[in-house]
Amino acid sequence: MNWKLVVLAIGMSLTFWDIFNVPYIINYARKQFEVSTVIANLPLSAEMIGYAIGGVINGLLSSFKGRKIGLLTSMGLVSLGSLIGFLSQTFSWIIIAEFIIGLGIEGEISVVPTYISETVSAERRGRAVGLVTASGFLTTLIVGPIAVVLGGEWRLLFLAGLLVSLIALITRVWLPESPMWIAKKEMKLSWDFGILMMTIVWFLSYFTGYALFSDPIFTFISSHGFTNPALYFTYILYGDPLGVVIGTLLNDNFERKYSVSLVNILAGLVIVAWFFSSGSLMLIMGFMEMFLQGFKFPTMYTYTAEIFRTRIRTLGYGVADGIGHLGGAIGPIIFSLAYVNMRLLSFIVLAVVAGIAGAIVGIWGIRTTGKPLESIKG
Repeated sequence: MNWKLVVLAIGMSLTFWDIFNVPYIINYARKQFEVSTVIANLPLSAEMIGYAIGGVINGLLSSFKGRKIGLLTSMGLVSLGSLIGFLSQTFSWIIIAEFIIGLGIEGEISVVPTYISETVSAERRGRAVGLVTASGFLTTLIVGPIAVVLGGEWRLLFLAGLLVSLIALITRVWLPESPMWIAKKEMKLSWDFGILMMTIVWFLSYFTGYALFSDPIFTFISSHGFTNPALYFTYILYGDPLGVVIGTLLNDNFERKYSVSLVNILAGLVIVAWFFSSGSLMLIMGFMEMFLQGFKFPTMYTYTAEIFRTRIRTLGYGVADGIGHLGGAIGPIIFSLAYVNMRLLSFIVLAVVAGIAGAIVGIWGIRTTGKPLESIKG
């Protein structure tokens, strides 16, 4: 693997480490600081808001000042947030910490795929983005066990993030600037229809994806006779990192316009099939759904970086993925409300939303696989 990809993978793995360790931090810290359930949810909400703001700000910064500045800024914010979290004296410190980390995480997601896409060949672009993405998703395999072993020592989860982010920050100093950004930096920023399209697609995709992590899913598993829903949800969840790995390996083998469209539509169909399944088949369908959720990320990350012009690439990415994350805040709420009143309707809603995301790319998306970025939009 190219040394630049290794350096970027260190930071990306940390990005997803924090995404997955937040529930454990909240669970332990809430008990220590004795806060209500409502207050306990604020760190996650603060992080979501950080996503929406961080992608836009760092995307704009990287458009004007360069990709390298964006890469350093995102890791600097994660380091700062992790330090505040580690030193927390009250629960409000954790809320502030997660907001700052959220700024850094979405800043990271908006710049890393862009930087990789601009510095590797067209033939290797999908796999390169996928490999760095996979380094993040594979942390799902270790966050849970480590958090359980640490028990109430939730500060150590922040400490791990702090140490890794500092290593990532220091190593990124030696990264070269993107040659494509240097060549295009004097051009004016201009609106791109792809920003609106991919913002809607990411919003819908996160709507479904985050809903599948909400509480009704555990109730759904229990209703099928599985007495330990958390355990069986873990079995299902392992489909996610497997999907990321397979998606990475196949990322350059198919036209991404069609693979992005198809995987979202298939995810919608499997959601409905999951509702009607039972017994072991229910677990298999759940695993398949999580597999599709994981499979789409390397492909969608690469595709989003490809469809914007170089001058606006990081800003477009930051807007699309950052604002798109608001779907992840709304999705679980709507899904939960619908599940209480009519379970089938709640699953149909998720299926339709996923299908619309796929249809939008299938109808209005452009072909990108194997093409130099300059020949796509310039």
